[in-house]
Amino acid sequence: MQRLPFVDLLRLVRVQNLVVVVLTQLLVYYRIVLPALTEEGLAGVLRPWKFFELCLVTVAITASGYVINDLRDVRIDAINHPGKNMVLKLGRQNVQWIFAAIVFVGYLFALLLALRLGERQLLLLFPLAIGTLALYSATLKRLPFVGNFLVALYCAGVTGILVVAERDALAELRSLNPALAASTLRVCILFMVFAFVATLLRELVKDLEDLRGDRQEGRRTLPVLLGVTTARRLAMALGGIVSVAILFPVLLGWPAFMQPPMLICIGLLLLAVVVIVGQLAIARRQPDYHRLSTQIKVLLVGGLGLLIFF
Repeated sequence: MQRLPFVDLLRLVRVQNLVVVVLTQLLVYYRIVLPALTEEGLAGVLRPWKFFELCLVTVAITASGYVINDLRDVRIDAINHPGKNMVLKLGRQNVQWIFAAIVFVGYLFALLLALRLGERQLLLLFPLAIGTLALYSATLKRLPFVGNFLVALYCAGVTGILVVAERDALAELRSLNPALAASTLRVCILFMVFAFVATLLRELVKDLEDLRGDRQEGRRTLPVLLGVTTARRLAMALGGIVSVAILFPVLLGWPAFMQPPMLICIGLLLLAVVVIVGQLAIARRQPDYHRLSTQIKVLLVGGLGLLIFF
């Protein structure tokens, strides 16, 4: 394999998105899960090195999804995003080798983590995740809603996998301090719901952005099936659901969310959603939807502010 430009490699795996994945897991675990366990004198299984291994596995799964998606979408990206697909620039064979390397290294760390945790059944999650992403790129993304739902589920799973890994410690916490355990779980679920709905919104906006190429390639996305107007209204409704998810802990008076820094962050997130929904109402051209897709990505990153101030 010939020597590849480092910057193009970073673009291929969407390094900025991988950084967000790592930050999300760091903040959820060290700001929510671990402090709750420590308060009752419990030790989680994800000690620093094991946590690092879990992050690497999550990053490998995420990066493999981006790479295989680019391999599958060369032709359609030439219509929707000319010059942005790295496969043509790096070479298909090179990118295939990169994909194989990511999967191999990811599997090695998944195996190491499963053995060190004594939970070999968790190893099945890695090939299941990789296989589902490959199926998504080959088939599911051509179907209405199914592909969008799967991507949103993966984003929620970035937090969910931490809960699964620490399920025994959280169960013990529930027996020692039911209120603290319930609070910890509901906050994790809240962030999973936020990530799920906001990602679903972004995927629908991306479908609106890619309408021309999807229609030409015969993909049955929601905008193709329902029309732009209906899809845009559905996206606006999803924006409303994102607002509810953001406001939910305030409306219920959860103490951790009533502190001034948290309230300011929640206010800024709500303002961002209002701006996004307002722009959705008047969006008509591909550049409009591209700008909205970027703004929703910023909204997702902004949600990390809640974890920082938690």
